[in-house]
Amino acid sequence: MNKKAAILVPLFLFALAQISFAKGIRYNYKTNGITHISADYDRIEVAGTDPFYTRVEFVGFPDGSSAYLLYMNFEQKAATNVPKGVKMAVTLPGGKIIRLDQIGTDDATKQAFTRGKNRVYWNRTKYLVEKADMERMVKGIKSLDVITGWDPDDYIQVSFPSDELGKVIASQCKDILSASSSTAEVDGKIDRYSDNSSSLTVIAKPAVAKGTSNIYNIGMSYLYYKNTNSEDMDLTIQIGTDSVNQIDIEAPVVFTFSDGTSLTLRQTRESENFLCLYPTMEDVRKLVSGTVKSISVQTKKGAVTDTFENNSFSSVANKIYQTLMAISVL
Repeated sequence: MNKKAAILVPLFLFALAQISFAKGIRYNYKTNGITHISADYDRIEVAGTDPFYTRVEFVGFPDGSSAYLLYMNFEQKAATNVPKGVKMAVTLPGGKIIRLDQIGTDDATKQAFTRGKNRVYWNRTKYLVEKADMERMVKGIKSLDVITGWDPDDYIQVSFPSDELGKVIASQCKDILSASSSTAEVDGKIDRYSDNSSSLTVIAKPAVAKGTSNIYNIGMSYLYYKNTNSEDMDLTIQIGTDSVNQIDIEAPVVFTFSDGTSLTLRQTRESENFLCLYPTMEDVRKLVSGTVKSISVQTKKGAVTDTFENNSFSSVANKIYQTLMAISVL
């Protein structure tokens, strides 16, 4: 069971200047001079074929060149390790064909989990797409021939009568284009990586945000649940203050943003000056992409409120989030 439920009931010619979470953006970070901006997965299903999930990632290199990665995960009842180096043929509406190489490693292509009552697999593929080829693909895709092995019968053929795939790719590229605030530099500082039979947990190094009255040591954990192919984030905040603030389970923690909106999360344990929160992925993205102007914590002595200047909370939280997304499973 998800632990949260258990708690008390021209398109490609853009400058990579600043990136925040535009609609549909999964991550946006720079490491070792390389920029990565990825859309979220979209599900595609057409008659007569197994469903698959796809997302586009933009990769910008230090010399100014760029390329794209196209992830395609086919949800099937049988497992397939798709070999590195096999090709996929993308047929365009006019009949021209683009051939792409599968660059994912063999041991990372299949992924098993439970969907409803059935055990299914994500047979995973990843393709490198040149910028010129992506410009052609967003204008429409008629069909795919996906090679899944070295034997003649190892392939998946999918036709798109209503340009289902082309429309999704075009929409994802538009989402990537519309992301427009600063890309987070990440340094890959991971505190702990724990992989077991049912889940994967990655804990990032915490970092400090400064409020007007107190300092806040922010920590995040990424959790991937293998049996359901789903993911979560935990958020912890150690409040640096000389005061002793007793915080009860279910105490509201309210984050207010610069646009006047707010997000309320609930404390999940009794503690002193320490918050353990279970936000949804959407909550985390709001915290790291918006500008948190203040935090209010309900304690036994009443609400304790502090404010943040220069976007200190969200910018610190965003770097931690991006670090975790850089090594996330999905």
